[in-house]
Amino acid sequence: MDLEKIKQRDKWVCKRCGARLNLDVYKFGADYTENSYITLCPVCAHWMICNKDDAVQLFKKMLIKNKIVLVGDVHGDFERLDKILTDELPFNFFICTGDVGTSLEDMGSAYNIDMFDRWGNKGYFVRGNHDVIECFIPLTLSQEINGLHVAGLNGMIKSRNFIKDTSRNISFREIMYLSHLRGVDILVTHQSPTGMFDRIGEPVLEELLNYLVPRVYVFGHVHKFKLKFHLNTFVISLPLATKGYAVACFQGKDLINLEIVFKKGKRFVRI
Repeated sequence: MDLEKIKQRDKWVCKRCGARLNLDVYKFGADYTENSYITLCPVCAHWMICNKDDAVQLFKKMLIKNKIVLVGDVHGDFERLDKILTDELPFNFFICTGDVGTSLEDMGSAYNIDMFDRWGNKGYFVRGNHDVIECFIPLTLSQEINGLHVAGLNGMIKSRNFIKDTSRNISFREIMYLSHLRGVDILVTHQSPTGMFDRIGEPVLEELLNYLVPRVYVFGHVHKFKLKFHLNTFVISLPLATKGYAVACFQGKDLINLEIVFKKGKRFVRI
């Protein structure tokens, strides 16, 4: 591999404090030495050296392009979901923010089974308050999907008292686990954090957003569209799938394009 210089931002995380680092210069060639891959953390002034294998792996991730379709509450309208996914081809994967199906009957028709066969291996979702069975692939607390770090919370949360009276409720332990993650690219929940709508939202989800500072945070439940830039995050409240959806495009871990799609057309967000 003969590359003189690659400039890319926010591709490494400091092992001491978790801050994002800038690996500005890589040198691949016969004169390679380990010290060629070095950066200084701007927060804690910690020097970090990455070895050749890590640098090569990092470079491969930088080349990955992802197009992700972000869909809000479907509530059993799988015909609409099928049209959204068909219109956005080609894409890498899609994420639903919960309330995909409202009843067992929604999952039972031959049309829906055919749709799950067609899209199931590309679909991820978090459970909402109306999901009765698993459809597509449930997001776990933390996973890597095609080079992107995705965090998700399944179920509902009562952050004012953290009562976990059913298996569908989110526990305090899950929140604590997520709060210690670093380098999250996409955060997905069903409910809204506070700060987006008046008298709506969960305070602990806003605190989690402040801890993680992902590239994109998406949620549904409210059925209203709203876009807000908070710290270094695009926070998106997705409307019902019948009203609209969003598309996020990544180059490596950089968010390079964001589209908000309504029935009347698209709105492009300049990144």
